Amino acid sequence: MGSVRGVLLAIAVLLFAAPLWGQTGTSAIRGTVTDQQGRLVANATVTLTNLATSAARTMQSTQSGDFVFDLIPPGDYRLEVQAQGFRSNVLNNVHALIGKQTESNVQLEVGTATEIVEKHGLDGVRLCMA
Repeated sequence: MGSVRGVLLAIAVLLFAAPLWGQTGTSAIRGTVTDQQGRLVANATVTLTNLATSAARTMQSTQSGDFVFDLIPPGDYRLEVQAQGFRSNVLNNVHALIGKQTESNVQLEVGTATEIVEKHGLDGVRLCMA
């Protein structure tokens, strides 16, 4: 009888602990790259950098301008997008939350690759010459 109780207790602990494992999950950041007229920008280089660890991942936007960074640790990120014929665009403080998908669409402006549009928060926009 004691072993049955032990097995039932173990099963109960596992059932109640399972939702807690999801709390240490991952996040995702996705978006679409467009130009000022709303046209999709394919093959843009998109770099996501974790602000706490400086770990970076880079990918190309798809033919439909989309990018997705899956399975990333929750935290704050810097998102930089570059494409030939456009100014680079940097989004600072992109927040990735546990179990959520953050959408960060990026609009590129026509210009040279040495020009960078950098956004800080919701209001601050700065044009830098590299």
